[in-house]
Amino acid sequence: MDIIILLYETIVSTLVSMGKIALILVPVLIMIELARHFKIIELLTGKIKGLLKFISLPEEAALPLFAGIFFGIVLGSALIIEYSREGFLQKRDLLLIGIFLSISHSVIEDTFLFSVFGANPVIMITTRTILAVIITRGAAYIFDHFSNKKVA
Repeated sequence: MDIIILLYETIVSTLVSMGKIALILVPVLIMIELARHFKIIELLTGKIKGLLKFISLPEEAALPLFAGIFFGIVLGSALIIEYSREGFLQKRDLLLIGIFLSISHSVIEDTFLFSVFGANPVIMITTRTILAVIITRGAAYIFDHFSNKKVA
């Protein structure tokens, strides 16, 4: 009998969790589609075009990067998968975005959380961003250098 109660509670809590995630993701994805339609994404891309070029990512990587940086890995991953399926991003781009976001994701949430415990938010954001840019640029260089070599 205990197994039935456990199974029931597991199913209910899973459905509730999925509902909460849907309540967050669906409106955000709708906003993203509206931003695409009204060319807001191009405005954002123009603001960070130099950074994207420096870390050798295409302009199409701007929105997944913004989403991952400001909203976290879950939303960033959803956009990365969507952009990959639509053909906007190549495998190389996906790797570099993953490297960047593994270092500098969920900036608002993490900064707020650690600030409560006494961390300096300016130092946190600056350090994470600089490290993400340097390491992603280094990875792009290594990836490009070794992928262009011909094996005899």
